[in-house]
Amino acid sequence: MNSGNESSKDWMADYIKKFLKEPPLLLKNFHYEDVLEFLQLGIEEKFQADDIILNESEYVNSAYLVAEGKVAIWKDNIQLATLSEGNFLGEAFLFSKNSRMAKVTAEGECILLRYERYEALNFFRKKPEKLFNIFTKNIIEIQQRKISNMNIQLLNLKKRLLNDSNW
Repeated sequence: MNSGNESSKDWMADYIKKFLKEPPLLLKNFHYEDVLEFLQLGIEEKFQADDIILNESEYVNSAYLVAEGKVAIWKDNIQLATLSEGNFLGEAFLFSKNSRMAKVTAEGECILLRYERYEALNFFRKKPEKLFNIFTKNIIEIQQRKISNMNIQLLNLKKRLLNDSNW
């Protein structure tokens, strides 16, 4: 956490301005006030280079928004992806009670906002059902993008293997 209360408020004001202009995909098509209120639910967490943010097999009860910096997604010591500002980790946290599927580490200094399942569910309980439907649609879009990216990676890997005469 920031040492001074004022600096934390100043940072949050800059952060809110940034994401109100261009909301993260998970909050796409939310009304301005709903974006602001949801962003304020997040609990600021700071990480240094190579810090472990999430461990594989942890119980899923929260999601993270990358506010500043970048994070790396790892599975079996292979880096699968890098996520930057505006990306969510564990966006299906309201629906899934499974374990995390990968490890996430900080790539340099970064700031994430943590969203707890209970707090997020309470947020949506106070809102019109339409907002939760928009949120669900956004999760589906994020998941489709991830699948598309994985398909591209798989295709590129297959092409490399087929072109390798030693294989």
